[in-house]
Amino acid sequence: MKEQPIVTIMGPTGVGKTDLAILLSEELAIDIVSVDSVQIYKKMDIGSGKPSSEVLKRYPHKLVSFIDPWKTYSTALFVNDARKEIALADKSNKLPVLVGGTMLYFRSLLGGISRMPKADQSVRDEISMQAKKNGWGYLHKQLAEIDPISAKRIHQNDTQRIQRALEVYRVSSKTMTEWLERDKGSELLKSRKVLQFAVVPESREALREDIKTRFLSMIEAGLIKEVEELLKLEQMDSKQSSMKSVGYRQVCQYLDGKFSYDEMIDKAINATRQLAKRQMTWLRSWKNLHWVNQDTKVSVDLIQKQLSQNS
Repeated sequence: MKEQPIVTIMGPTGVGKTDLAILLSEELAIDIVSVDSVQIYKKMDIGSGKPSSEVLKRYPHKLVSFIDPWKTYSTALFVNDARKEIALADKSNKLPVLVGGTMLYFRSLLGGISRMPKADQSVRDEISMQAKKNGWGYLHKQLAEIDPISAKRIHQNDTQRIQRALEVYRVSSKTMTEWLERDKGSELLKSRKVLQFAVVPESREALREDIKTRFLSMIEAGLIKEVEELLKLEQMDSKQSSMKSVGYRQVCQYLDGKFSYDEMIDKAINATRQLAKRQMTWLRSWKNLHWVNQDTKVSVDLIQKQLSQNS
């Protein structure tokens, strides 16, 4: 039996990727594999935009709600788990459909994991000291001088990624961009046909409004209560990696009294918009990508047409 292609459905947060995958599952025998670095966590349902339990029961998603929120989960682990799910889909004669917005996961699965230098605590400490003295904005400008491509992808408030990008350069004398380019190409892309699709928002302003409406709906659905319950868990605190996710981070800061309710809303919406902007930047640089619009029926027809041409 001829091996089926792999389908990817990418896109910025809140653009309707899951809706498209669900409609596609009504037309074809598929296995939906989530590519989302927050939906992996148990008990983090509202803020991650996870499909409802009813939807997940009818349309199962792999790699959703399988990790405790206090545990760490790496890109390498995702690649390993995703490969296993693809193999299981093949065994069941189903089309593997990878759906999500975590671009690093997609890039690592399809283009190979970069073998960057390991963390160097002394270098990290040095960078942290410089940040205390000059501010992270100064270090982001420094990154822009040595690695403008990474600086464009990394927001000036994303201190963790700024630190890592500078650390990589100081340890190896090579930029993060150089490391990523060096390690492009994996067995998956070399050995398998991958049809890559991305859902494009109707307009930038429409996406901005959708993001606002979506986050306000999360608040109404009980996001603050969800975070409070998470923080009650013995192993949890606001410093966990899971709690640094967009939305969760701002609610944690609100609960810590760092700013008001209204400020939390504004900061979370703005952070989500910045995330969507970074996701679009990643996607614009993606090769061999088919853009589809938010009209799911039209997009399903386009995907089916591409599948028929590549089967």
